Amino acid sequence: MIEGPTVMSHGRGGSEPRRCSFCGRREKGVEHLVRVRVTYICDRCVAQAREAIASAPPGQRLLRMRPTPGRVSDRDAAEEAIEHAFETAFDADAPIADRCRAIEQGANLASAMEELRARYAPAQNVDVSVDYVRFVSDDEAEVRYSLQLPQFGSSGLAQTGYAVLVDGEWQMSRDTWCNLVSMAGVQCPPPEE
Repeated sequence: MIEGPTVMSHGRGGSEPRRCSFCGRREKGVEHLVRVRVTYICDRCVAQAREAIASAPPGQRLLRMRPTPGRVSDRDAAEEAIEHAFETAFDADAPIADRCRAIEQGANLASAMEELRARYAPAQNVDVSVDYVRFVSDDEAEVRYSLQLPQFGSSGLAQTGYAVLVDGEWQMSRDTWCNLVSMAGVQCPPPEE
């Protein structure tokens, strides 16, 4: 069953990658990505939809499909590594170099982190909890997480972002971090090539 399309916006401080609105895979992880207005569908989801239609009983209009999940060899270890990356990226007490390493292509984000600290004092006391991880491919996961800040009460600010596997290490996706800090008026520099 599809939990609902994820329509991703572009802008807000970065070049957020286009994603399949159904399974969540990035454009670079699919063979084809078809766009209709603000919705995208990848070749794999089109094939699954075709199969659902072909096997549907006559007269059944509403059909459901479940996107194929990513397969990771050790799910518990991968989830733990993702949680660690998100915690490190938001840990104001961690050295900035460590925080940058926890973010995909984060080597040049130190100045954005310093600007966030200077502009938005609550960012110094943020706590993050990873609530749910869904692997959309072998090297990418959708991550639901909550930022615990006093102004958002005990439930925190619920967010959805992504983690990516880079050179065998799970990191918070750069677009996740940059889009979040853009809400505080901080713009990320373009990633280094």
